[in-house]
Amino acid sequence: MRKTLVIVGAGFSGTVLAANLLRNPPAAGADIVLIERSDTMGRGVAYAAHEYPYLLNVPAARSSADPRDPLQFLRFAQQRLPNVTGDAYLPRALYGDYLQDLLLQAERGARPEVRLQRVFGAVTAILPAQNGARLAAQFADRESIAGDAVILAMGNPPAPLPSWAHELRDHEAFRQDPRDLPESLSAEHSVLIVGNGLTMVDAASALSRHPDRVPMLHTISRRGVTPKPQTDFHADAVRGSGEELLSHARSLRQLLRACRVLAREVESLGGDWREVIAFVRNLAPSLWRRMPLAERRRFVRHLQVHWDIHRHRLPPQLTERMEDLRRSGKLRIGAGRIEKVVAQDRRLRVSWRPRGSTAAAEMTVDMVVNATGPNYNIERSEDPLMNSLRAAGLVTPDALNLGIRTARFGACVDSQGRVSEHLYYVGPLLRAEHLDATAAAELSVHADELAAHLAARA
Repeated sequence: MRKTLVIVGAGFSGTVLAANLLRNPPAAGADIVLIERSDTMGRGVAYAAHEYPYLLNVPAARSSADPRDPLQFLRFAQQRLPNVTGDAYLPRALYGDYLQDLLLQAERGARPEVRLQRVFGAVTAILPAQNGARLAAQFADRESIAGDAVILAMGNPPAPLPSWAHELRDHEAFRQDPRDLPESLSAEHSVLIVGNGLTMVDAASALSRHPDRVPMLHTISRRGVTPKPQTDFHADAVRGSGEELLSHARSLRQLLRACRVLAREVESLGGDWREVIAFVRNLAPSLWRRMPLAERRRFVRHLQVHWDIHRHRLPPQLTERMEDLRRSGKLRIGAGRIEKVVAQDRRLRVSWRPRGSTAAAEMTVDMVVNATGPNYNIERSEDPLMNSLRAAGLVTPDALNLGIRTARFGACVDSQGRVSEHLYYVGPLLRAEHLDATAAAELSVHADELAAHLAARA
């Protein structure tokens, strides 16, 4: 019997999943319904078209959305930019073009009994269907769409509004969206960017696009650490199954010690520490699942920020830009906590406590930008669909609020601990079970495995 598979979200994960199902569908055929709440499919927030060319932080030769064809994106890019090489860091908007083309080509090559239906609208709830199907996606302004399976692919949740910003939400000098930045700022202005990760670098890079009128840039995060630079390295230089690392590391402390030893050995042989990170990254899901909850909690509290800055690195162009800004005195990296922000006419006065200090500090700036990154804690979500799913008990947070609880193939685990047979999730919130689930490399594998599972079940 034909099946209807409903995918909610047409960013990276939803688009790649739909393309995989079109190429390798259930034997009896299927109707694949791809739903997107914005006005563009195949891009999501990460690969949206912006005037400023935000860059990928992975080289073109390692950015394929198809794990079986690692150079697929590179070939696509070379059709547009013939001189591009595999080690180039290309604009994210170009990657969005690639995802759109990936879906289009899969649709054109699909068998006649497999159909793709594109739907634009915001899903507000997932409910039991009334017509014999299993579940239905409900909308506020149109009829619901029933399916035999519903796959949630909503992408990275937006950054939460900080507690100190509730009264500033509509102030002209506050930016909740770090890509909503005015071009009117000049060297006489000052900006505070809250956060020190990749989002901060994007914001600082965009604000400094005109070398002759770069505003004074301040940043604040709890620890003040920034992403490490990317380099040319051999991603598969460290070989082996990782069994020795897995078997000997009985605690987080032992695992960290083993990784440091491995990094020193690689560097003593002329290698690059990034080769070790790539090796450990492949083992991360297994290592994470082996850890007791207490060790996972210790990792989140003490080590996750350091793993993130080594794991998610900066392209050379952005590394050079940040170094130039710091040398010129135009970028000052801070560590501490913001206590209060109050409006002073068109400016904002920020009270904050530097890390390790008991005394408060103040600065007055022309703009404050929230660049704290995605909010993975679904209990703090402002998304109506996620809140509806949680209230209905269809999805539940993990113990560390890293994402949502899932079983094999991303099947959602409900509030009673039951694994759903009809509701799935694919996207960054899989990090609760896999630790890392934000890069194309991991997400493409999850989408591929889920598509094969859905096709086999149907």
